[in-house]
Amino acid sequence: MDDESIIIESISKLIDWGKYDLELVGAARNGLEAYKLIKLHKPHIVITDIKMPGMDGLDLMRKVKEDMPNTVFIILSGYGEFDFASKAIQYGVKHYLLKPCDEEEIIPVLTNIVKEFKIAEKKERFLLETRESLEKVLPQVKEQFFRDSVIGNIHSTANYDFFLKLFNISDDRFRLVLLKPERDCDYIEKYALKKLSEEIIISYNMNIYLSTVIEENILLLLGVRGNERIIEALEEIKSNYYNYYGIDLTAAVSQINTFYNIHNMYTETQECLQYAFYLGNGSIISREDIMMNENGNYSLNYDFNKIAMFVRTGNIENAIEELQNFFSKINIDKMDNDLAKSYCSELFQSVVRQCKREELISYMKKIAQIQEMDTLKQIYNFMRGIVTEIAQYNYNSNAQKYSMVVKKAIDYVNSNIDNPVLSLSFLAKEVLFMNENYLGRIFSKETNEKFSQYVMRVRMEKAKNLMDSPTPYKIYEICNMVGFTDPQYFSQVFKRYAGLSPSEYMKGAANAEQNNIQ
Repeated sequence: MDDESIIIESISKLIDWGKYDLELVGAARNGLEAYKLIKLHKPHIVITDIKMPGMDGLDLMRKVKEDMPNTVFIILSGYGEFDFASKAIQYGVKHYLLKPCDEEEIIPVLTNIVKEFKIAEKKERFLLETRESLEKVLPQVKEQFFRDSVIGNIHSTANYDFFLKLFNISDDRFRLVLLKPERDCDYIEKYALKKLSEEIIISYNMNIYLSTVIEENILLLLGVRGNERIIEALEEIKSNYYNYYGIDLTAAVSQINTFYNIHNMYTETQECLQYAFYLGNGSIISREDIMMNENGNYSLNYDFNKIAMFVRTGNIENAIEELQNFFSKINIDKMDNDLAKSYCSELFQSVVRQCKREELISYMKKIAQIQEMDTLKQIYNFMRGIVTEIAQYNYNSNAQKYSMVVKKAIDYVNSNIDNPVLSLSFLAKEVLFMNENYLGRIFSKETNEKFSQYVMRVRMEKAKNLMDSPTPYKIYEICNMVGFTDPQYFSQVFKRYAGLSPSEYMKGAANAEQNNIQ
């Protein structure tokens, strides 16, 4: 675009444009005409003189650069136009030729510009393809990064920062939500839960930045905006998922924290899931709900012999009441799940030892079921069935075996074995209001055992049970608990009955327990 027609004619016709991967789209004799052509064709390269009528080369470059900043200009100028040329450099002009010039001077410049365009196009194409490829794999990259972060496989702050920037995550405070289906799910059911959760969380105007599946659980990383409605949103997720698939969900929610503490947030949600043992499956549990004693040092103050006595004598009502008392203590203490199950197992053994001897092995095989149960309520229902079954059998057996009077005598002895004045005379006069000799005769006839022998046997068996229990009772305490007032006399009676002194018996029980542990 030169005002000198010879130069225009020379450049336009003498250069073989196609040979250099170029196409000539127009030629103009002044700046105004050139600007119209440029706006119409939007060329990549413009060859222009600096001095032109109507609009000089500098004005032309300025106006074109405003709308098409990537347009490359080649400046043609005479020897006296260096001031103009220096201004042209301000517009990013890199190619400057002195007039007069021919195609041999212009072609190398054009070749270099074409080469630069091709390099730029190749780079742009590479970046575009890279971006498209990244967009395809980005969901998988996000999930893998999220999984690695929560399980602690990423420790570098720089790595965190890089990926958070890559995923356009600008928040600095987050909350982690874990959703646990209460039965095994197939891939479609887990994927559906993930998508359903994302849609509902977004509908509550909360930001969900990352989501993934770890084992059977869905993990969601939420921003803090709108968190005041998080329980409402989780209730809707639980309700909809149950309506669609008939699967209940337990949800665990961490406290708000930074992403650098994501592993700790995941640990919090795992602890919350443990608390479902007490609240039940299908609960929504936050860190604030956890009441566990962090040091795990528990000692349950409970007499297992009490419920054993009620089961043995067939007193179903009192046995169930005592069972409820036991589970109430467990629930209030909120101890570690494994420790709670160990106490439940101990209770189970105390109860099933009251069954028929030939059924003991069958009952003991069921103890493993306690470890497989997920909630305290499940264990309670299981134990209630066992207690009722054995107590009912014992009640029926006792009802057939003894008359009403003898049954009352036996029940009273079992319930008041710690009474030091317990005797046939006391029972006849103070409790049953009947003749002592008559009571003694019918008791011996129906039980094949004298009343005094029965009382002594019950006292000694209870003493042995107390010595076998994990509670470290003192000998004088056991003495009082089985109705003796003199520990020395108690020791003599116990040795005659068991063949060992109380201290020898307790030492043997302790050694047996240690061997079982080893």
